[in-house]
Amino acid sequence: MVKTDIIPCTKEEMSKLIESSIEDEFYYMLFMTAKLTGRRLGEFWGNQKKKEIGRKKIGVKIEYQDGKEIALDKVRKIYKRIPNEFEGGVQVKDIDFDEGTIKIWVLKRRKLIQDETILPKELIQIIKHYIVRNKLKQEDYLFRKVSYGGIQGAVKRFSKKAGIGHKVSFHNFRHYFVTELKRKGWSNDEIRKLTGHKSPQVLTIYDHIVAKDIKSKALEDLKDI
Repeated sequence: MVKTDIIPCTKEEMSKLIESSIEDEFYYMLFMTAKLTGRRLGEFWGNQKKKEIGRKKIGVKIEYQDGKEIALDKVRKIYKRIPNEFEGGVQVKDIDFDEGTIKIWVLKRRKLIQDETILPKELIQIIKHYIVRNKLKQEDYLFRKVSYGGIQGAVKRFSKKAGIGHKVSFHNFRHYFVTELKRKGWSNDEIRKLTGHKSPQVLTIYDHIVAKDIKSKALEDLKDI
């Protein structure tokens, strides 16, 4: 779900953000990948492992058995992060340059499921160049050169360098990707297949942003109605 405090980046702002990172090959490669795939940082980097440490009663649910009502406890599992242990994350072997695809490990219901998304030709060349220059092997992780928190900090740093006057986080890349595809007429179901959103309905939150594009035209044309 898109966070309500996300302030969208315009096309000009996104271009400036990417431009500001061009001298750092890691961030340039990462930002371009995020912009052109719309995937989450956790899917690129990986997620910290958690273990179940208990359960908490949060209510009661009613079920029926042999025509009789049975009251059962509703419980929520409680998890604790395991320090320095991660799962998922993109490795070099997850990229198919011939097919132009990248395999992404998505965490759904606390289970890792492998998903796939498309890489444009421009992005394939950028990633290929980065892998060769840094002599990465098939088992190497592509996006773990910097810590998860370090990447989030870098987004803020580069957005400031680009002169963007509002808050920017890594989620802005995903937000931008979805919004631009909606402006091009893509359906929510089509976009979901690239971004890994749980359902098409989740993407309706972007509709009001796209609707703003026609505001000035509507105000002008409504004068004579």
